[in-house]
Amino acid sequence: MTADLRPVSDGPRDTVLLHLVPDPGPGLPLAPLLADLSPAERLRADACRDPDTRRRYVLAHAALRRVLAERLGTAPAELRWQHGPHGKPSLPGDAPRFNLSHSGAFALVAVSPVRPVGVDIQRVLPAADPTALAARYFPPAEARLLHSTVDPARRAALFARLWCHKEALVKAHGGRLLQGLRVPLHGPPPAEEAWSLSYRVSDAPAPPGHHAAVALAGTAPFRTTTRRWSWS
Repeated sequence: MTADLRPVSDGPRDTVLLHLVPDPGPGLPLAPLLADLSPAERLRADACRDPDTRRRYVLAHAALRRVLAERLGTAPAELRWQHGPHGKPSLPGDAPRFNLSHSGAFALVAVSPVRPVGVDIQRVLPAADPTALAARYFPPAEARLLHSTVDPARRAALFARLWCHKEALVKAHGGRLLQGLRVPLHGPPPAEEAWSLSYRVSDAPAPPGHHAAVALAGTAPFRTTTRRWSWS
């Protein structure tokens, strides 16, 4: 069977649809969800030694496939990805653009009708000290800001927000994460990261204790609509 990959319209062309996918816990049967995955995805799931990690991988990737399959009028397992130079998956032709991120007990699926999209969700880890990582990879002004933020909870939340913006940007671009870590949240990027000027990044709704961001190719404004995914 060949999938019909004509996109289903769901509103303005520059509205990104976000699906927040919670982990309902080990009581959810995984067999039907594993059937939605590709053979390679099932192998990767089987390689996860930790039960929570395996379940959350299956949940995230099955939700992505079900979201796209519903829009395209096909079965989730029929979807076939193409992969960019750094592994970013896509669908052929004029199909919707999509991206996936997961952290802790949540995954976030982003679907854009036309513009390449990147999404990231990060769980805030107040016990971790990100200052050394920021000093190594972030722009100096951001590293100094993190270092000067005395309260650990505020510092962790700020780091998560900065990281989300950078990772969403790189994922929209389809490049490597290191390309985006030195792109500042505010102000002009360094000359070697001038590609980032061709993207627009925004905060996205996230559950408590998390930050999220969405990036789209192009500088035109966009909006997001968020739906909470249900397995029932």
